[in-house]
Amino acid sequence: MENEYSKVKVNNEMDFCSVTEAEVKTILEKAFMKARVSYFLRWEKPGLLSKIFGGGKDRIVFCINSAQLETADAVLKELGDIEGKINMLKTKSNNKIGF
Repeated sequence: MENEYSKVKVNNEMDFCSVTEAEVKTILEKAFMKARVSYFLRWEKPGLLSKIFGGGKDRIVFCINSAQLETADAVLKELGDIEGKINMLKTKSNNKIGF
């Protein structure tokens, strides 16, 4: 039996920011957990040209629920000293889950 919510597609994730350094990732994760910001990580491998010309680090994208945008922004303001090491995205997430 189908209920009225079965046909509703909810896609409220957004790419909030990205980092390349493991230390910054750890600091941001701890701050998000403390503030109860729900997130998941998407790891992006560097492209071929990045590997050839150097700078080929993995990029880690923090995806959050768009309803928690204000809370996540407040967390970043509190972490002012690492703000320069974070690349802000704030775009609609295009995460595809294949079944």
